[in-house]
Amino acid sequence: MKIYFDDDASLEPLAGKTVAILGYGNQGRAQALNLRDSGATVLVGNREDSYAEQAQADGFEPLPIADASAAGDFLFILTTDESQPFIWDEQIAPGVAAGNTLVWASGYNVGYDLIKPRSDVDVVLVAPRMTGNMVRTLFTEGKGAMAQAAVHQDASGQARSRMMAIAKGIGATRGGVIESSFREEAELDLFAEQIVWSGLVAWFEECFKLGVEQGFSPELMVLELYASGEASEILGLMARNGFYRQMAHHSTTSQYGTLTRAANLLNDEIRAKMRNSVVDDIKGGAFVEEWSREQAEGSTELEKMRQTALGNPMSEAEKGIISLVQQAHGLV
Repeated sequence: MKIYFDDDASLEPLAGKTVAILGYGNQGRAQALNLRDSGATVLVGNREDSYAEQAQADGFEPLPIADASAAGDFLFILTTDESQPFIWDEQIAPGVAAGNTLVWASGYNVGYDLIKPRSDVDVVLVAPRMTGNMVRTLFTEGKGAMAQAAVHQDASGQARSRMMAIAKGIGATRGGVIESSFREEAELDLFAEQIVWSGLVAWFEECFKLGVEQGFSPELMVLELYASGEASEILGLMARNGFYRQMAHHSTTSQYGTLTRAANLLNDEIRAKMRNSVVDDIKGGAFVEEWSREQAEGSTELEKMRQTALGNPMSEAEKGIISLVQQAHGLV
């Protein structure tokens, strides 16, 4: 796998061009500020809301998305995945001109053909593997978040150099840029959300129920599972030291218990469910169809599940203990 850094990119393709950031949310704000600090001419398109107010506070004069789309040479489509198909035809596509470069930080809509840009524009992906606030923080510290990047459509013959200029402008080449594709980026995101994190959610809830059933107090179960901050520290150690190498920071009792029991917790039925979810839901596109239907129906099922989750016993048990942990850590 080849990783590209600062010396592999130039900001020259951005010279004399206007960058339009469409959507001033988490990634939009970070990328707008980083690009401006890199010398690019940046304008912001956003509806009138708290994000537009933040853009104004940051020294931009936000325009309606349609106006910003028409004014930009590089159009960064950074509104939420679910909003993009609904605003594309009316607010973005009419302003797209031949020779523009369309930039996504998520491969979802283009990768799954929910949005099909016109053929005379460059279509590229620069997707930081980090939240927007950390994209900005790392940049201001002289560092950068790693990113996936891809050329989906090269109408100009310069799409790759433009893609790398964008990556350099937001600081991604400081951390490292890995070439990918829109579809791979989208599928990896869905894999994490539907296999890794959904498994973690189900596992933690089941562990909570089992612990309480066996006489552990609900509050101490919440503290042990996640509220103390130990779990997030372990994940940080995995990122810094390695998944198994971080075990050196734990007792030998912990190491032996974890390694001997891990091998017996999965079974063939669970493995088959994981595989089917990847093959059918993610790669096969069943989830995209399902989620599109849910949005079209007003996301009522999502709201129902949110309320159910917030009212379950684990969510109730955490209310007091989290505030105590925050006080102990000096966070309030």
